[in-house]
Amino acid sequence: MRIAIIDDEKPARSELKYLILLCLPDAEIMEISSGEEALEIFSKVAFDLLLIDINLGDISGTILASTVHKLMPEAEIVFATAYNTYAEKAFEVEAMYYLLKPYSEDKVRQMVERYNSRRKSLPEVPNINFSKISLNLDKKTIMMDISDVVYIESQNRVCIIHTINGDYQDNNTLNYFEERLMSKGFFRIQKSYLVNLNQVKEMYPWFNGTYCIKMTGYKNEALPVSRKKIKHLKELLCI
Repeated sequence: MRIAIIDDEKPARSELKYLILLCLPDAEIMEISSGEEALEIFSKVAFDLLLIDINLGDISGTILASTVHKLMPEAEIVFATAYNTYAEKAFEVEAMYYLLKPYSEDKVRQMVERYNSRRKSLPEVPNINFSKISLNLDKKTIMMDISDVVYIESQNRVCIIHTINGDYQDNNTLNYFEERLMSKGFFRIQKSYLVNLNQVKEMYPWFNGTYCIKMTGYKNEALPVSRKKIKHLKELLCI
């Protein structure tokens, strides 16, 4: 899950990040200090959840939220602010939650529960045996055969899709790809790697009781397996 906190006050960003990580320890959280910086980042990186302060100094948080809807229509928006007078505006931009300062763990946990509830209530995708996945490259979308994807790597806030025909870059999160590919023979071996089990060539012991795997066409790349995933991976590979 990729989250952005947009607030011009560093202490407020740090406090909110800390509270969110108590609820979502595996979340990728980016701190953004201004509306201008946010717009630049949003043109390159996609997020699942955005927490926006109303008073950003350079751009109104409500204007930024309206822009977000156009750039990332699937992202959920939360107003995280000291002002309680923007409820009507929050309704207009379809904000998921209104988080008032000073923040508390209980309120942040309620926000996370609201997010999870909204995600679960989304319409289910029909069970169609579709063998392609879409990749967003620059200003175009290409359809990639899932069987051609060797592994996907999260790197510098983007995903690198390593395929039998070369590497591609996509702004979606690794969680996004995991949700869509876990039923297609893909497995998350570690926080930063999602692999196609049909493309695994080797698995061998590494440092301090851990393991590594090597993938088809990438013999020089050793991908580390998280300790807590080793047993499950061995079961899937019938080792």
